[in-house]
Amino acid sequence: MLKSKAQPAACDDVPTHQRHLGVVMELAMARKPRDEAGSVRKQDSRSAARTIQLLEVARRFYLDTESKVVIAKRLGISRFTVSRLLEQARSSGLVRIDIRPPADVDFALSSALMRKTSLKRAIVLPSVDPGSELGLLADAAASYLVEVGVSEDVLGLVAGRTTSLILDRIEELTACSIVQLSGVSRASYFEHSPAETIRAMAMRFRGQTYPIYAPLLLDDAALVASLREQIGIADSVAQFPRLTRVLFSVGAWKDGGSGLYESLDQAGRDNAAKAGAVAEILGHLLDASGRRICQSLSDRCLTIPFDCLNAVADRVAVGGSARAQAVLACVRAGAATTLVTDSRTAEFVLAELG
Repeated sequence: MLKSKAQPAACDDVPTHQRHLGVVMELAMARKPRDEAGSVRKQDSRSAARTIQLLEVARRFYLDTESKVVIAKRLGISRFTVSRLLEQARSSGLVRIDIRPPADVDFALSSALMRKTSLKRAIVLPSVDPGSELGLLADAAASYLVEVGVSEDVLGLVAGRTTSLILDRIEELTACSIVQLSGVSRASYFEHSPAETIRAMAMRFRGQTYPIYAPLLLDDAALVASLREQIGIADSVAQFPRLTRVLFSVGAWKDGGSGLYESLDQAGRDNAAKAGAVAEILGHLLDASGRRICQSLSDRCLTIPFDCLNAVADRVAVGGSARAQAVLACVRAGAATTLVTDSRTAEFVLAELG
C-alpha cells in the first residue's frame, strides 16, 4: 500500500482535493479488488500490461504529483489518454481516495451549505459554548483574511466589536487598502470604542486607510448626502466601487445584536420589528425571507449602498448561533459569498431552507 506524500502541487491539473484537503490515496497493488462489503470482485478482462500502466499513471499523478502533461510526455501517450487511464484506475478500484477532514472544521456542513445556497465558501466550525463562540469565529475569519489577502486588495471593514476581535488576531496583513464601510454606531456593548478601532486599523496596516469619522445613523437622508460630500468622508465613499473584499458581522434585530438597533430609540426599534426586521447588515434591514425592508431608515445611515455591497466579489459574513435567524436572512438575501459560522447555525440554516 502506498500513501500520498505531502508534496506541493506541481501544476494546476494536480487534483484540488490533494492541494486543499487531507487525502489518503491507496494503490491496490497486489491485492484482489473487493466490493464495499469486502467480497472479492470478479477480475475484469484487462491484461497485466494494462494493469501496470494504470498503476504507473496513478502513482505518478497522485503520489509523485506529476502533471498530466508531464506524464503523457514521459510515457509517450496523449494527455487525453492519461485522463482516461486515471478515471479507469479509480472506477476499477485500483485507486481509492479517502478524504479525512480534521476535527476543527465541519466539512460535511460546509459542503452542504455550498450546495444548498449561493455561497462560494462556507467555513463551518464545531459548536462551542456561547462565551467562546465569537472568539472562535474571529480566529477563523482572521485566518481567512490572511490566507486570501493580496497587495492589490481593497478591503472593506466596519468599526465594531467583531472587527476589533478579528484585527487583534492578525499579526500582519498584506499591505492593502482598508476602507471603512459605514459610520460608527452608539452600541453599548463595544469593548473598544469605534474610534479606537479606526485608529488601530490605520496604525496596523501598511496600506492606505480610508476612515469615516461620522455617526452611522443621522437625522435624515439629506444630512447623509451632505456628509458624503465632505472632505475625508468623500474620499472613503469614492473607494466603494473599488472594493475587492468586505468583512462584516451579521447583526440581529434585538438587544446586543446590532449597532443600528442600539442607535435607535425604542419606538424606532419597535417599528422596524413590526415591519419584520430580523437582520441588519451595514445599516440595511432584512426580514426573515431575506427581503430588504425599512428603506427610509437605511437612507438615514451613512453606509455603503446595498447594490454597491453586492457588487463586491468576496463578501465575508461572520455570525454564530446567537444570530442564527439573522444569518439565515443574510444567506437568503445573497448578501454573502463567504460565511464564517458554527455547526449549530449551519444546521439551523439547512433545516429552514429544506
